Amino acid sequence: MDANEDLYDDIEYEILDEEGVREAVDNALALAGCTWEELQAQAKAGRFTSEIARSVWFAVSSLVEPSPT
Repeated sequence: MDANEDLYDDIEYEILDEEGVREAVDNALALAGCTWEELQAQAKAGRFTSEIARSVWFAVSSLVEPSPT
């Protein structure tokens, strides 16, 4: 391997606009089987209903505004 070779050269990525982020979050919530409010409650309690829900929380919590409590 060449020292100047980019290890990530073959990785494709897409920059999402606001609509794309919302769609990604909605898909993640559907995968977790809960609403945003339910996921927030699980995080607040420190008890997630599944490993998928926990993973979704860590993936999307910085992308969505908290719901008013």
